[in-house]
Amino acid sequence: MIKAAILDVDGVLTYFRSAWQHLHRVLGTDDWASINREAYKAGLINYRDWALVDALLWMDVPRTWIEVSITLRKGALELLKFLKDNGVLVIAVSGGLNYTGIPIRDYVNYFVSNELIFDEDGSLISVKVNVENKNIIHELINELGLDWDYVMAVGDSDMDLPMLRRARYSIAYNPVSEEVANAARIVVNSNTLYPIIDIARAILTG
Repeated sequence: MIKAAILDVDGVLTYFRSAWQHLHRVLGTDDWASINREAYKAGLINYRDWALVDALLWMDVPRTWIEVSITLRKGALELLKFLKDNGVLVIAVSGGLNYTGIPIRDYVNYFVSNELIFDEDGSLISVKVNVENKNIIHELINELGLDWDYVMAVGDSDMDLPMLRRARYSIAYNPVSEEVANAARIVVNSNTLYPIIDIARAILTG
């Protein structure tokens, strides 16, 4: 029985693995962003500082340019709808940015991500870091009074390791590393999310 499903967004519900990099490519700021990424990887700045200096590259950019339309992975909305229709609490979590939540907001109960902050005129002024790591999901699960034995988690990256290790029904979807694959009970390699629907259906009806 599944009472809640936690789904990573970047790389699972979307084809791109990073909402940050995707937006940099759209806005033409990827060259500068690569300098920030290297500084973070080298330990010269922490995650929150990296997020801030990255967002500064989009300062004063209109909201309509930043909240770009995105293509969800094939089967994404069908998966979310299937879970909700079967009474499963759907939690989407992203280490990326909140613009990725726009196309799925009507299909999830909770969407947790970092937030771009805009002023009254619709220009970007800052970023709020909510997801430095996905331990935040542990806090949400506890607040909701849920048991990990009734949770399905789907993720692809190292950031998803905490929830993949805790959830009873853990699925590594196109995992980026052996560590991610080994942390899950099931490994799925597919370009669509239809196999995840089949797994969820089998669990719910089994």
